[in-house]
Amino acid sequence: MRRAATEELIQRVLRDEYLALGVIHYQMSEEIGPTSQCRMIITLRHQNGPPRDVVIEGEGVGFIDAAFHGLMGHYAREFRSLETIRFTGFEVHGQMHTGNQQGLDAEGEVRLTVCNSEGKAFQFSQKGRSTVAVTLQVVVQAVEYFVNSERAFIRVHRALVDARQRDRADLIQTYTAQLAELVNTTSYTDVIEQIRREAL
Repeated sequence: MRRAATEELIQRVLRDEYLALGVIHYQMSEEIGPTSQCRMIITLRHQNGPPRDVVIEGEGVGFIDAAFHGLMGHYAREFRSLETIRFTGFEVHGQMHTGNQQGLDAEGEVRLTVCNSEGKAFQFSQKGRSTVAVTLQVVVQAVEYFVNSERAFIRVHRALVDARQRDRADLIQTYTAQLAELVNTTSYTDVIEQIRREAL
């Protein structure tokens, strides 16, 4: 699977600096109606290195939209490639055989499909007994993937520039192949432009 290979590369490039995000707590408020807005307050834990909690707030039409707006507001300022993705599919499958007699505590699987700027689809999934909690985890999982992909791209791009300056043909070949894999995630045109501006 393409994403599995890319994720393995990302973890290899970032190593201990891979950003692992976990949902610790959330609060949700929503008034039901034709113009209703949902408000989410999410506590995320940066799990790599010393644990660090971040509180994110977002509003939107429904809790998924609110959660994503909150995550975008926090991370997209630094990771511009997040602006190139969009949600194209959302499914919930109840595993009713895992529940009690009434079935209300049954495990469910949430699947989220995200498309990049080139129209390539990426699917993220998670299982659990709370639909809202599992959905939040899947949305965070998607953001985590694209954030780490951009961070890995920047690191490899800078390594490639350095290898070219040192005329290291072996490293140039390695880093070029890694970039070719990472660009499958999404477009990094704006990211490359930002790197160039910073180098001036």
